[in-house]
Amino acid sequence: MMAMACTLIGVGCEKEFTPSAQLSTSFYDSYPNAVDVEWEWKHGRKYRVAEFKQNGMECEAWYTKSDEWVLTEYEMRYSELPEAVRTAFENSYGTMTPVDSVHYVDRSNGDDFYSIPSGSFNDMYFAKDGKKYFATNTGVVTLIEGKISYYSYFSLKFLNSFFK
Repeated sequence: MMAMACTLIGVGCEKEFTPSAQLSTSFYDSYPNAVDVEWEWKHGRKYRVAEFKQNGMECEAWYTKSDEWVLTEYEMRYSELPEAVRTAFENSYGTMTPVDSVHYVDRSNGDDFYSIPSGSFNDMYFAKDGKKYFATNTGVVTLIEGKISYYSYFSLKFLNSFFK
């Protein structure tokens, strides 16, 4: 009856789930200080996501259906950004630009980045060394070490979903 009600009214009843013992162990091995952990499916049940707090900050750890870690997004303070990222941001947008929040995204492929959203401009993405990522309408273009690569449209939607 409940499943039918969820289907009829379009409520995401199946979004939350209990992780397998293997996934739970892997998660707590990586994040032993995690509290307030809630698991849910995202992006059409493609990813298993643990939303949690660590050291008082909001975090999300993303895993595939086969329990492979994809990335972790950490909320942080602007003052905690690496100096190269702060300098690049301030040189581009000034020191008076309002910053709502800052996020560090640790990716399994090592292509980590920082995201700085603000109400006065589009979200900005930076590599650890301060080189800027550029968001386009089809993806996020990165200019790192002279190479240009494109993240999929999913990545752009994913990045933007952090701040909704």
